[in-house]
Amino acid sequence: MAFIRQLATTAKSRLVKISPDAPLLNAAALFKHGAEMIVVCRADRKLVGLLTKSDVLRVFVSLGMLDRSTTVSTAMQTNIVSCRLTDTLETVWQTLRKHDFRHLPVLDKEGRAVGVLNARDILAGILSETENEEEIFKQYVTGFGYC
Repeated sequence: MAFIRQLATTAKSRLVKISPDAPLLNAAALFKHGAEMIVVCRADRKLVGLLTKSDVLRVFVSLGMLDRSTTVSTAMQTNIVSCRLTDTLETVWQTLRKHDFRHLPVLDKEGRAVGVLNARDILAGILSETENEEEIFKQYVTGFGYC
């Protein structure tokens, strides 16, 4: 059984954080540089919200503009679905499918953001595990490694 902690390096490489008090324009710049999802964290690294390109666009359309006074907290989602390092890949895959998400923040046991995974990461992990199990089963059936 594979766990999210096995994808921790990948998750950490996708982690982009910002403060809820930061200007929304700063978040928009992070998206320009390749971020897919931005996790919004307090100074103690606790997750308080999520931000996507669609959230920024929604605020821009509703206000008709973005300026330095518009903060991340204005646009962030606060109804957060996340996963833990101890969750199984299968459980997280079902969560992604249930909510029709492409990305999911990863939290440690204290609720601090430690990464972001996307559906491709999870699916690749599941497929890799399946291939490993298939190889182990083949070796067992053919007697490889047994005398």
